[in-house]
Amino acid sequence: MLRKTYIILAGSAFFLLSACSSQESTAEENAEEVLQQLQEEEYQQITDQYFSAALQDAYPADELRLSWEANRGSTFEEINNLEATADDDETAVSGEVIFDDARMEVTMDWNEEEKLESLQIARPMEDLALPDDAVEEDITIEADDGYPLNGKLTLPDEEGGPYPAVVLVHGSGPNDMDETIFSYKPFQDIAYGLAEEGIAVLRYDKRTYTHGEKMVEELGAALTVKEETVDDAVEAARMLQADDRIQTDQVYINGHSLGGMLAPRIDDEADTAGMILLAGSPRSLWEILYNQQLDLASDNLSEEAREQLQEQADAFKELAESFQDMSPEEAMEYDIGGMSGYYLQEMDQYDVGQIALDSNKPLLILQGEADFQVTVENDFAAWEDIFANESQATLKTYPDLNHNFILSQGENKGAIAEYNIPGHVDEQVIKDISDWIHEQAE
Repeated sequence: MLRKTYIILAGSAFFLLSACSSQESTAEENAEEVLQQLQEEEYQQITDQYFSAALQDAYPADELRLSWEANRGSTFEEINNLEATADDDETAVSGEVIFDDARMEVTMDWNEEEKLESLQIARPMEDLALPDDAVEEDITIEADDGYPLNGKLTLPDEEGGPYPAVVLVHGSGPNDMDETIFSYKPFQDIAYGLAEEGIAVLRYDKRTYTHGEKMVEELGAALTVKEETVDDAVEAARMLQADDRIQTDQVYINGHSLGGMLAPRIDDEADTAGMILLAGSPRSLWEILYNQQLDLASDNLSEEAREQLQEQADAFKELAESFQDMSPEEAMEYDIGGMSGYYLQEMDQYDVGQIALDSNKPLLILQGEADFQVTVENDFAAWEDIFANESQATLKTYPDLNHNFILSQGENKGAIAEYNIPGHVDEQVIKDISDWIHEQAE
């Protein structure tokens, strides 16, 4: 069956697919010249001289400047470990730029015409250390035969308990157990932070992260969030509920982004003690995607490009709304940015806001005010409307925190580029979660 493909644009200008390559030595020389020009703030010259046409469109000189300035340190010292690797018709060059107070990792992909097809600038990941008294053990989640997932159970200490506990549920996309995104590891931050507050945490690799190819082969366009997320989260909650070291009646679902949207469905099956929703939404996923497409209309776009973007977004909206009138087989014919139309259709069959309300379970709903992916105006406001006259939900927003509940900083505020600046989940967010959980047990 021939599938109809619709493209959803994404907001990051940092990563483009590799194209062709030149010889390793030439690529290294060009890469060193680019890094020298960055030190001299010759951003326009770099884009004009070295960027491919596609990269110039996606990563203009102003964006290059913002990325460099957001990541660099104070005083430049040296370019280190510059290496090139050729593979057929492409060459990747990686290296470090050392400052007196910072280190940056730079990766470039060069094509055969000696032009850059991609450029990544980022500070390296900064892992937290496991708290002194906490212990961590490897576990395996296997909700369905043939789909085992690696995970970790973090406990406040080895001998104590029983403890209240949370299951961390990922956002969209293939995520590891730390929910690693660029220079962030929010799930590791939360696990270690809550362990210090006397709360156990279970986190695990997402099924599409470990078994993505297998899922495509076996399910194809029939894949939904049930197989991708819900089933494994339910199994994780049940594992905690059966663990003698855990308070059976104090297991919570802590969902982030898409995980926050699905938390009411997960709780409905797992019958947990309550839900913590981090940047979740009761709106349809397609509505959020529609808004995100329109948000791409930056000041850099021409009027013609803006109109084209609006037309694309409106066409996507019209299509998404029509899925509910289709059979599952008809919806499966559509490919929406890598998702089947059936994926969106299945999600729209569940009113997660109503499910959350009808659960009569306590909810903690948190939102960063600097979140440009799920917003206070559209998504948090929708939760406020649902629970306007209900006491079961506690709602709170945080100034200057982004979608990952990390400080939004630098001139890249409001863009995915800021995720390249290392940071950790805000301590107040972790304290608010732990205080709320302990209050439920009183």
